[in-house]
Amino acid sequence: MKKYITVAFVSLFSLGVYAQDNPTNKETDNKISFLERHNDQLNIFFHIQSSFDVVSEQSKETDMAFKARQFRLEIKGNLTDKLFYRFRQRLNKPTNPQSLDNLGKATDYIYVGYKATDKITLITGKQRQAWGGFEFDLNAINVHEYSDFINAMDNSMMGGTIIYTPFKNQEFQFQITNNRNSYLEDIYGDLSAQGIEQSHSPLAYVINWNGSFLNKRFQTRWAYGIQTEAKNNYSKMITLGTKYNLEQFQLTFDFMNADEKIDRLGIATKDGAKWLEQNNQKIFRDVTYNTLILKAEFQPKPEWNIFAKGMYETTSVKDVVNYDDDFRKAYGYMGGVEYLPFKDQDLRLFLAYIGRKYVYTKAIPTLHDFNTDRVSLGVMYRIKAF
Repeated sequence: MKKYITVAFVSLFSLGVYAQDNPTNKETDNKISFLERHNDQLNIFFHIQSSFDVVSEQSKETDMAFKARQFRLEIKGNLTDKLFYRFRQRLNKPTNPQSLDNLGKATDYIYVGYKATDKITLITGKQRQAWGGFEFDLNAINVHEYSDFINAMDNSMMGGTIIYTPFKNQEFQFQITNNRNSYLEDIYGDLSAQGIEQSHSPLAYVINWNGSFLNKRFQTRWAYGIQTEAKNNYSKMITLGTKYNLEQFQLTFDFMNADEKIDRLGIATKDGAKWLEQNNQKIFRDVTYNTLILKAEFQPKPEWNIFAKGMYETTSVKDVVNYDDDFRKAYGYMGGVEYLPFKDQDLRLFLAYIGRKYVYTKAIPTLHDFNTDRVSLGVMYRIKAF
């Protein structure tokens, strides 16, 4: 009898220990839920685009080198069901604080967001301006060559955004940000000789619409904005991106236009440096930029992406002889193939050709046509490190 009592006692003790070491399903679910929330609070990514480039420029020797075109660290997460944050830093760009926002140009994002309701989200901090266009909207590591328009933009600014989603697949953004990272005089010096003064409210105002129709087959990325370039000097920009999206084929068309009272993009001012010097000026005024981008992508199999892209850009300066009628025209043409070996990894191996051609009016003897060609063999990788 004692033997049976001892066995029963040991069995009950073992069951008690088991019950303590193995929580109920509810407790297990709670722990799993906690771990999922904890993991969602901290996500670390590395964004990398690097390649071996063979570059040929007209009348110059061919250059060959390895290059890290994009290298960025990103940290983001959801702190609660409503509160989230994002930080992204370029590791190959200057970090010295700028005079207006006190942040380095290397900082793409440093903001917090709040989901006020199912339809309204608020964001404050340094963020990308909400311009439209699909090339602008892409992760930078997936762009083989930007248009001159986008490449010349400064678009990471301190400010605030209201995102309104009235119903599924339709999003509107209302944004106010700084217009620049630094004060006007810190960029250009004293412009008073041209009657240009620093604004006391150097702000930009942008309205953006991201739409999706017909089961995401037709998509839009449209935006319009006004920027305070200087006192009583404003620039207007419109960016229209439209995408036709099928399962194995995508076609995107971007149109961008900027009418700038003073030359914010700086392309015309750079090309017209000699004219400006001869006329005791530092910067062009009343400059118009137009850019057209057409890109086609085809996936014969899920792991392959074949692409081709063409670009056409014009630049003109109002009321300046020889510069007023599209004095600069830029052409871009590129194509290539990307290989995605893993379904669960954002990794692309690519081979791409990028050609550029620049044509200037013959009326300006100091500017000469030229073209460049580049072949790149490389990798694009968004690594989730944590």
